[in-house]
Amino acid sequence: MHNHSTIYLTALKPGESGVILSLEGGHCFQERLRILGVKEKKKFRVVAIHPFRGPVVIEIDDRQISIGRGMASKILVERCG
Repeated sequence: MHNHSTIYLTALKPGESGVILSLEGGHCFQERLRILGVKEKKKFRVVAIHPFRGPVVIEIDDRQISIGRGMASKILVERCG
């Protein structure tokens, strides 16, 4: 169950920051993201959202990571200030 302050990564705009709450996919999906450093309780910033259902680029641990729009739509986050 999600409360009103939780949204999916795809709902954020470039420049906004958040904290990852959960990865809502299967084991392989979760493992792939965790290897890249995308995991629960990590803070991140949205760098870019490419048009035409292109990837979402986030900065996490001083690295930029490009995540496909479908994968990003399964990452539950909380927006920060």
